[in-house]
Amino acid sequence: MLDKAKKYSVGIWALKGCADRFVPGGYEGRYLSTEEAIRQVAKIEGIRAVEFASTDFDSPSDRISSVLKENNLQVAGVLVNTFCSKWKLGSLSNQDEGLRNQAIEEVRRTVRICDELGCNNITLWLGSDGFDYPFQVDYQKQLILLRETIGELAEEFPNKRFALEYKLKEPRKYLFVSSAMKALWITRKLGKDNVGVLVDFGHALMSKENPAEVICILNEEKKLFGIHLNDAYREWDDDLVVGSVNLWETLEFIYYLDKIEYKGWLSFDIFPFRMNGSRAVELCVKTMDNLIKLAEKIDKEKLAKAQSSLRADNSLAVVQEILKV
Repeated sequence: MLDKAKKYSVGIWALKGCADRFVPGGYEGRYLSTEEAIRQVAKIEGIRAVEFASTDFDSPSDRISSVLKENNLQVAGVLVNTFCSKWKLGSLSNQDEGLRNQAIEEVRRTVRICDELGCNNITLWLGSDGFDYPFQVDYQKQLILLRETIGELAEEFPNKRFALEYKLKEPRKYLFVSSAMKALWITRKLGKDNVGVLVDFGHALMSKENPAEVICILNEEKKLFGIHLNDAYREWDDDLVVGSVNLWETLEFIYYLDKIEYKGWLSFDIFPFRMNGSRAVELCVKTMDNLIKLAEKIDKEKLAKAQSSLRADNSLAVVQEILKV
């Protein structure tokens, strides 16, 4: 069952302090260093690993590695920062060869960090690779450049797993890697075993997808490389506490994570702007634990029989049995 194999991780950004464009200094009044944030994570029961961005290393990576070991924490993955100001018009898909090469070097730097941390999982969330207006870019050229660059990196580092984290929009109005199927299409075109897809629950909602269906498809294609857990109101990347809005969809997501026998990290990717970061992560852990227990109570045989009828009322009746008090 999922609860026996669960491995909770958290993006370090949830603990360091969150800012928005209205309060750039953050609502908590201060930002934690990465070392301080790691020590805060270690106090949260149930968290076994941390996820970083390549910009989080305000201390040398060997020092960060030591602090992680001191606090008995693993590294779930590292996100490459390809979305800063220099790449405002694109990183791995930029037609400016110099800028594209700089983005490639940032990926290589991230690989070196991962080697220092003993981690093989690298996330490519290509937030600046996209467009804002009709006719702004040549879609054919940009997508070819994007695929070729990712493919070259996959060949250069065959021992690393590159996960494409898709998202519909933000910071660009449209991202090239904007849906599960576009991300899957890129991986299929590349044909590299070490290039897959990371599913962010809120991103899937924003792309008008059903998160549970998505992980089933990606799992069948052997391309499900990672999970980010959070919640959202579907129109934006809200990064809310898990299960706080879309409880049924989250329960279904957990049910199918168990059904496909997912063994990877379950990583909380939240931005608690007006909430204490540690408290927000604790709520995520508690909600996941409770929903996993609820998912276990679903009668799988009865649900399978109900689903074979294709009638929603039959399926809902089975699932609602877990709500009896």
